[in-house]
Formats: sequence, C-alpha cells, structure tokens
Amino acid sequence: MNNELNYEKTKVFLERKIKVHVVKNNGIWYNGIITEISKTKDYFFIVDEVRGKQMIFYEELNKDIEIYQEVEK
Repeated sequence: MNNELNYEKTKVFLERKIKVHVVKNNGIWYNGIITEISKTKDYFFIVDEVRGKQMIFYEELNKDIEIYQEVEK
C-alpha cells in the first residue's frame, strides 16, 4: 500500500467532491465524501453515508482508496 499515493488521491477527491470507497484493516468500510485532510499527511475525514463523519489514518487502509461505484440491484 502506498500512503503517499493515497494522500494524493484524497487531495483530488476532496477538491472535486468525488464519492469514495474506503476499506480499513479491520474490515470496516466507508462510502462517502472526504471533507478534510491532515496537514501532517497522517489521516483524513470522510462523511460516510451511514456512520457520519469518521477519521481514518492512512496506516489503517487495507487497500487503496477508490472512487465509489454504485452497485445495481
């Protein structure tokens, strides 16, 4: 996992208000909009559509941050 790449991705997703899918090491995942990125490049905040505002450390990521893809039912 490349934390620097994920940091750069979060900057673009924040700027463009793109909905993302994030998976943590513990299996918890979030779908939402990134609202803030730390200046230290350690963490970011996402407003998940179910759980609300969450702080996520880049070290907690299980895989790279992705653009959210709507699943057809």
